[in-house]
Amino acid sequence: MRKIRLTRANKSILMKALGAYYYQRRAINADNKEVGSLILKIDSLPADKKAIFSIEEIRLMRITTNRLRNERLAKGQYTDAADDMLLKLF
Repeated sequence: MRKIRLTRANKSILMKALGAYYYQRRAINADNKEVGSLILKIDSLPADKKAIFSIEEIRLMRITTNRLRNERLAKGQYTDAADDMLLKLF
Protein backbone atom coordinates (compact mmCIF):
# COMPACT_ATOMS: atom_id res chain seq x y z
CA MET A 1 0.00 0.00 0.00
CA ARG A 2 1.19 3.48 -0.82
CA LYS A 3 -0.24 6.98 -0.48
CA ILE A 4 -0.25 9.17 -3.58
CA ARG A 5 -1.52 12.74 -3.93
CA LEU A 6 -3.53 13.20 -7.11
CA THR A 7 -3.89 16.65 -8.64
CA ARG A 8 -6.66 17.45 -11.12
CA ALA A 9 -4.22 17.14 -14.02
CA ASN A 10 -2.96 13.78 -12.79
CA LYS A 11 -6.50 12.49 -12.29
CA SER A 12 -7.29 13.53 -15.85
CA ILE A 13 -4.21 11.77 -17.24
CA LEU A 14 -4.99 8.60 -15.29
CA MET A 15 -8.62 8.56 -16.40
CA LYS A 16 -7.58 8.98 -20.03
CA ALA A 17 -4.92 6.26 -19.79
CA LEU A 18 -7.10 3.79 -17.87
CA GLY A 19 -10.14 4.45 -20.05
CA ALA A 20 -8.26 3.60 -23.24
CA TYR A 21 -6.87 0.44 -21.63
CA TYR A 22 -10.33 -0.55 -20.33
CA TYR A 23 -11.97 -0.27 -23.76
CA GLN A 24 -9.09 -2.07 -25.46
CA ARG A 25 -9.46 -5.01 -23.06
CA ARG A 26 -13.23 -4.91 -23.40
CA ALA A 27 -12.91 -5.24 -27.19
CA ILE A 28 -11.08 -8.55 -26.77
CA ASN A 29 -13.48 -9.76 -24.03
CA ALA A 30 -10.79 -9.77 -21.33
CA ASP A 31 -11.51 -9.42 -17.61
CA ASN A 32 -11.89 -5.72 -16.72
CA LYS A 33 -12.98 -5.79 -13.07
CA GLU A 34 -9.66 -4.51 -11.74
CA VAL A 35 -9.44 -1.69 -14.30
CA GLY A 36 -13.08 -0.69 -13.87
CA SER A 37 -12.89 -0.55 -10.09
CA LEU A 38 -9.68 1.53 -10.26
CA ILE A 39 -11.36 3.99 -12.64
CA LEU A 40 -14.29 4.35 -10.23
CA LYS A 41 -11.94 4.78 -7.27
CA ILE A 42 -9.91 7.53 -8.97
CA ASP A 43 -13.03 9.29 -10.25
CA SER A 44 -14.54 9.42 -6.76
CA LEU A 45 -11.43 10.89 -5.11
CA PRO A 46 -11.26 14.65 -4.50
CA ALA A 47 -8.32 16.40 -6.14
CA ASP A 48 -5.22 17.23 -4.09
CA LYS A 49 -5.96 14.62 -1.43
CA LYS A 50 -3.76 11.65 -0.66
CA ALA A 51 -5.23 8.27 -1.47
CA ILE A 52 -4.00 4.79 -0.64
CA PHE A 53 -3.41 2.46 -3.57
CA SER A 54 -2.35 -1.17 -3.60
CA ILE A 55 0.77 -2.34 -5.39
CA GLU A 56 -1.36 -3.87 -8.18
CA GLU A 57 -3.27 -0.60 -8.68
CA ILE A 58 -0.02 1.35 -8.90
CA ARG A 59 1.40 -1.18 -11.36
CA LEU A 60 -1.69 -0.82 -13.54
CA MET A 61 -1.50 2.99 -13.37
CA ARG A 62 2.19 2.89 -14.38
CA ILE A 63 1.59 0.58 -17.31
CA THR A 64 -1.35 2.53 -18.72
CA THR A 65 0.21 5.97 -18.16
CA ASN A 66 3.46 4.86 -19.78
CA ARG A 67 1.49 3.45 -22.74
CA LEU A 68 -0.33 6.81 -23.15
CA ARG A 69 2.99 8.68 -22.90
CA ASN A 70 4.60 6.48 -25.55
CA GLU A 71 1.62 6.91 -27.89
CA ARG A 72 1.88 10.69 -27.52
CA LEU A 73 5.64 10.64 -28.10
CA ALA A 74 5.16 8.61 -31.27
CA LYS A 75 2.77 11.29 -32.53
CA GLY A 76 5.08 14.14 -31.46
CA GLN A 77 2.61 15.40 -28.86
CA TYR A 78 3.15 17.11 -25.50
CA THR A 79 3.89 14.61 -22.67
CA ASP A 80 4.82 16.65 -19.57
CA ALA A 81 1.60 15.83 -17.70
CA ALA A 82 2.05 12.09 -18.30
CA ASP A 83 5.70 12.34 -17.26
CA ASP A 84 4.66 14.14 -14.06
CA MET A 85 2.14 11.39 -13.27
CA LEU A 86 4.74 8.68 -13.82
CA LEU A 87 7.15 10.43 -11.44
CA LYS A 88 4.46 10.49 -8.73
CA LEU A 89 3.96 6.74 -9.12
CA PHE A 90 7.65 5.86 -8.69
